[in-house]
Amino acid sequence: MPRQLSQRALHIDVGTGSTSLSEHGFPDVVGPVDFAFDRVHERDCLVIGSGVLAGSIVPGSNRLVVAGRSPVWGGFYVSTVGGASLIWDGIGISFLTLTGRAAKPTAIVLSGERGHDPKVTLVALDLEAIWREGGEHHGFYALQQHVFERLWDRGGTPRVLGVGPSARRTQFGAIGSSKTQRGKITAVDCWAGRGGMGTQMLGQHNVCAIVYGGDFEDEDLSDRAEADGYFQNRFSKSMKLVDLEATVKYRFDPKFATGGTFGSNYAKLSELMLSFNYRSVSWEPERRMELWKRLVRDHYLRQFNTETIEAKQQANCGEPCAATCKKLHGPYKKDYEPYATMGPLIGVFDQRSAERINHHADAYGFDAIQIGGQLAWLMECLADGVLDKQTLGLPAGVPDRPIFEPEGFDPVASSEHNERIAMALLDLTMTEGHLLGRGMRAAARALGPDAKRRAVYLANGDDGWMVPNQYWVPGMFSPAALMGKYYVYYGFDFHAPRALGHKCAERLVAELTLDNAGMCRFHRGWAEDLWAQIVTGHLGLELDYVDVHKRLARRIHATGRAQPWETARVEEILHRYLAEVRLTTSDAPELDAWLRRFDQDRSGAARAYWSEIKAGIDAGVAGA
Repeated sequence: MPRQLSQRALHIDVGTGSTSLSEHGFPDVVGPVDFAFDRVHERDCLVIGSGVLAGSIVPGSNRLVVAGRSPVWGGFYVSTVGGASLIWDGIGISFLTLTGRAAKPTAIVLSGERGHDPKVTLVALDLEAIWREGGEHHGFYALQQHVFERLWDRGGTPRVLGVGPSARRTQFGAIGSSKTQRGKITAVDCWAGRGGMGTQMLGQHNVCAIVYGGDFEDEDLSDRAEADGYFQNRFSKSMKLVDLEATVKYRFDPKFATGGTFGSNYAKLSELMLSFNYRSVSWEPERRMELWKRLVRDHYLRQFNTETIEAKQQANCGEPCAATCKKLHGPYKKDYEPYATMGPLIGVFDQRSAERINHHADAYGFDAIQIGGQLAWLMECLADGVLDKQTLGLPAGVPDRPIFEPEGFDPVASSEHNERIAMALLDLTMTEGHLLGRGMRAAARALGPDAKRRAVYLANGDDGWMVPNQYWVPGMFSPAALMGKYYVYYGFDFHAPRALGHKCAERLVAELTLDNAGMCRFHRGWAEDLWAQIVTGHLGLELDYVDVHKRLARRIHATGRAQPWETARVEEILHRYLAEVRLTTSDAPELDAWLRRFDQDRSGAARAYWSEIKAGIDAGVAGA
């Protein structure tokens, strides 16, 4: 017999302090993404929500979703925080909408109690003063600690969502949240990083933090025999065994003797890794391989393996999950993309320098990929003499130019040299009213054609921009409605651009399905195949789960305003990708034809390539 499932939404107008509750049946609302999409377009609001089975024992099902209109991308956007829905489930709601604007920076206290509606308290804070607390652990970390210690007076251990100063002074402030355990905040910080949702929360609503928890209980999938049954029927294995096999990369991969996104990616990418603001794409494979062996394999990655993997310094994000993907060294959490954009991409190949830069950026509350890409661009411009310290406003004690070539690069000393420049640029970006706070696309327009041609970003609408994820593949440069996540095909293998667009459309549907479930994509090895059966089986409902998300994909795609690639460096990245993939691809007449077009007229070929991918995405989404 079907279960009657109703998902509750709490609506807070932070301008007036008024609250209300609404009920939303399943499958009228399937999850936080489709709930948010309708409401963000009805009124300017931020939505935070959990998946339909949040609180369950299914690993990966407790990701918290943040959705709204991105101030940096300029369109509807979805960002997620690992493990944060497990405690969210105790409030007694599925979704939260924020509307209005508080008169002063405000923290929201949300607490749930059995048999009662959630309690809401709004607390005005002296935000600038709190951000300055904590010394090295200033900004986001200071705010999180302040709210955790002083605003929660109920039982249990709550969790905090918070922002740093970048949310006030730039477009690309993130929302951070550290795992909490046994009354303490841990070093496992997780981020709704992409899309500038921290800027949206503070800038639009003047909300700087949300602390939440409670002991409200609803019906969750807590019966292990039931959960195992779905896995046994599909894979003839238990849930635990299937999940362990699917998350090998994130835990420990014996093929590479390392683990986590940092270890697995750096071990696997080798000469395909990106460095020195993507300059590496134009180098011969031998030069790239020598760099990887000397600076990464024998130093940057070796440090990580010794200090983190061999020492077994790892944790999960806050939910029952065996992947233990959070790799640590003391107070520093190591993920691939932050330690790529604020690592080799800016000319840093030493863990100590990378730790200090990443922690400084996190304290400011930046989207790590976005700020790292911007730093890399500025550092190349300084290295080439296109910009100087005086033009940017860097202080006198900072080195004039980065060390931005691999030859003679000392992994420690040269990284420390570049670290000094990167740290100064971070501080400069935080200067009130500085051009860099408006982002790379605006700064590239203002700083001249030589600076602009070195910039790497995706353009959306008139002003929207996004630093692509750190993989040297055309899918990451696709003209899709929502970029900067994994809503695209990002394999290295060659596909004709129109066919690539079709594959991106397929991935859009698959990834939306996971996000709308509050499901961590690290479990996609089984979740894409089984999640619909778990939900419909547990709820006793007939629902075409795939069709629901095809329709959602079409609606999101219709809002897209992707623009053709605007810079010479992006064209170069695509051109050199074609040449690189040709080395390992045989009998590829279409690849050869595109290479000839790029060799003869790079900009013209790039425009045609972009248009073909776009046509493939359009057709793929329409036919989905």
